Amino acid sequence: MSQTANLEAVIQQIGLLGQSQFGKSPESVTIRTNEHSVVIFLNELIDPDDERLPDDPDERYTHVYILLDQFVYPAIRKKVEAAAGQQIIHHFIDWKEDVNRACIAIMFELEPDRKKEDLYSGKAELHIRVSQITEDVQKSPADIESYWVDPDTLVIIRKGLLISLEKRIIKKGFNNALRVSKRELELDRFVDGLPVRTILGKTLDQAFLDWDFDKDISLMVLTFLNDH
Repeated sequence: MSQTANLEAVIQQIGLLGQSQFGKSPESVTIRTNEHSVVIFLNELIDPDDERLPDDPDERYTHVYILLDQFVYPAIRKKVEAAAGQQIIHHFIDWKEDVNRACIAIMFELEPDRKKEDLYSGKAELHIRVSQITEDVQKSPADIESYWVDPDTLVIIRKGLLISLEKRIIKKGFNNALRVSKRELELDRFVDGLPVRTILGKTLDQAFLDWDFDKDISLMVLTFLNDH
């Protein structure tokens, strides 16, 4: 997907959806794209003084996640597909309360002849560290993929990482509780344990993380400071 693709309709729709679901539009919307994906950042998403928000941090995160997942994403899906000219196969969502920034990462299904590996410097070492950190908290992933969306946005995809206990929890319908617990544990480990400055020569800005539990896939979006 071209960086110049027309996503203005998506930005406008997100503004309207923010007003209806969160009582305000995001202060700004940033979209980063390549042929694999569209990564949308919603900056200053919520009004911290909104009385509809739960007081408990975990419940507040889940509340925002559900609004993004069940109302915002479905409303923009067709517009993203129309702009990209491709079908969406996965979407992942995260919200960082400390910076009041949400991330919606959308993945496309590419034709086999269009799939090209991003052979960037430090990739093998980064994958080794991602596998080691994942194994510390659950088990080593069956597969890891990664690619740059743009010079400051890296996507990391892990497949086949759920353990039997987690699968049972999911089967019983406790997805939201599992997502909150896994996110808290894994984000801390990745932010502290991934030496991205040494491996990639870049300074980490923020990390976003989500799972498609049904397909046993996790996606992490790392953003970096523009200090190069």
